[in-house]
Amino acid sequence: MSISDKFNRFYDKIKMSHDDITLVSSRCEKISYLLSTEYYGRPTKDYSLYVGSYGRDTEVSISDIDMLFRLPFKKYEQYNNYAYNGQSALLQEVKNVISKTYSRTILKGDGQIISVTFSDGITFEILPAFINEGHKSFTYADSNFGGSWKVTSPKEEQRAIQEINNDTNKNLKKLCRM
Repeated sequence: MSISDKFNRFYDKIKMSHDDITLVSSRCEKISYLLSTEYYGRPTKDYSLYVGSYGRDTEVSISDIDMLFRLPFKKYEQYNNYAYNGQSALLQEVKNVISKTYSRTILKGDGQIISVTFSDGITFEILPAFINEGHKSFTYADSNFGGSWKVTSPKEEQRAIQEINNDTNKNLKKLCRM
């Protein structure tokens, strides 16, 4: 067996299974429907985006799935007007919305995200965020050290990874997983 064959076998073993991908998709959809119904009045996935290794297509397991949920800008205005740590209050509000459906699931606000840990050990880390002008970046809450707002550009990151992956004969994502 060649080294290339060995790497391909190893790579096949660390990739997520079809069943795992289906499970992640189903849970993301349910969380998206829950949050979009609360904040937009209709169940849809239109306001959700996979981010982190899952969004870059470089994940190796499903223990941690990062998901951005875009909130209406009026929520930013509401919590930005707080005298102290409106960011923490925003995370608690989103956590409370999620707890209405996932009351027996371990939930916690943690810095920038709401962590939703299911009984099978899979954790969704939900980043509530607000889309910025130009739709290329998002502003999100950081509740640490009294609270602040930070900016992320996950779509740009995903695009860059895809471009480099294409330029490297589809090997970058494989290397990232390994």
